[in-house]
Amino acid sequence: MNKKTEAGRFGKFIIVGIINTAVTYLVFFLLRQFGVLPEISNAVGYVAGVANSFIWNKLWVFHTKDTNVWKELSMFLLVFLLCYGIQFLAFTAMIHQLNMNEYIAQLISMCIYTVLNYVLNRTLAFRKP
Repeated sequence: MNKKTEAGRFGKFIIVGIINTAVTYLVFFLLRQFGVLPEISNAVGYVAGVANSFIWNKLWVFHTKDTNVWKELSMFLLVFLLCYGIQFLAFTAMIHQLNMNEYIAQLISMCIYTVLNYVLNRTLAFRKP
């Protein structure tokens, strides 16, 4: 793979990541406005973001149209669960142990999630045979 192609892929991943972040945060914010607990709002936000992420990463970022979708989906969900688990631990620690503002904690923990998610999806879920 040449550097130009990889740079383009990374750029697309960043665009999808920005959209996913917006989807995740918007769902989190809206649910909080309706009084849903921060932890539940966080989880629902990530479910919405991960569904969006799988579709765009598979078809647009990593171009794996002719691969085993169930295998990719399984690995993608495994990567998601691992990254989300780490994000959730960081999020809850920041709001409960550090008494951090929940909206700032959400943004910081989303950054942790994003870095881990890119590395693991690039190397595990969407690698071409």
